[in-house]
Amino acid sequence: MPDYRFQGSLCGYLCDECSEPLSDVRVRLYRLDRKTVNETQLVQRAVAQPKNTLVLLDQQSVDAKASRLIAEVDTNEKGGFSFLIGDRQKYAGEAFEIDVYCGTVPHRKPGGKNPTPRQFSITTLQPQWRETDQGFWGGFDYCIPYRFWCDFRRLFGAWVICGDVDLCANDQPLGGVRVFAYDVQFIQDAPLGSAVTDGSGKFRIDYTPADFETALFSTLEYELFASGPDVYFRIETLSGTPLLVEPRSRAHSPDRDAGPCLCVELCVVKVPQRPPNTLLSDFTSLGGCNFLTDVDSAIVGTGLTLGDGRAFYITVTN
Repeated sequence: MPDYRFQGSLCGYLCDECSEPLSDVRVRLYRLDRKTVNETQLVQRAVAQPKNTLVLLDQQSVDAKASRLIAEVDTNEKGGFSFLIGDRQKYAGEAFEIDVYCGTVPHRKPGGKNPTPRQFSITTLQPQWRETDQGFWGGFDYCIPYRFWCDFRRLFGAWVICGDVDLCANDQPLGGVRVFAYDVQFIQDAPLGSAVTDGSGKFRIDYTPADFETALFSTLEYELFASGPDVYFRIETLSGTPLLVEPRSRAHSPDRDAGPCLCVELCVVKVPQRPPNTLLSDFTSLGGCNFLTDVDSAIVGTGLTLGDGRAFYITVTN
């Protein structure tokens, strides 16, 4: 019996413009239950779009299919997986169910009690096997729709804000600035977290319900916050100069009523210019760092970084 190499990758959408690889989750392949699935149903399942077949499984359903497990592997940091199945697994190229088991979800903020593991089924798949010198090869790359994936993340208490920061005038990405997110509350607004934008102006803030839930109020407040926090933002340079300060009222706009996934596009009117008569260096860059835009003079000499893992430990001589 030949070997079958089944490879692919999995990711999940946080919104239409933002996704994440399903790293360190377990992919499971199951034989079909021939007692309940006839040939017609098999064909219907195999040709169905995965977005129409995604289903969250309860523990009873997971236990019921355990005897039909063909093989399982963990994904890598990029969401990739690879199976080698054949005679040992008594597999001969037939269709199978592909499920994902998660002990947690990527980027879940640490803390709180350990979440309950969950499993969902993606689809019934009949790989289009291609014959090679080493046997047969088949692939499957899939990104889970955000409606399912965000609701699944909610089960683990994993909430996320994914965003971009640009200059308002020309949509130029603004890297190396810090974005703060806040939830509007009755007495004192709750900080959800902060993040530094990368070179393409993108940032990500992960938080949990504990960051916006409060015990100060009773059932009334719980009902108001049941759908999630109402979010507004503040943007600063790494030295603390404000670039954008949204009013609290902005959080009450419909697009800021955050579910477990919130994607935003923020823009800054202008970046503060260096004061006149400031002594500038005779050079414009150090290695991969642009001196004028990538190095904050306020932190040179402290060993602090600008958000990308590089640091200046001594003052640079002109």
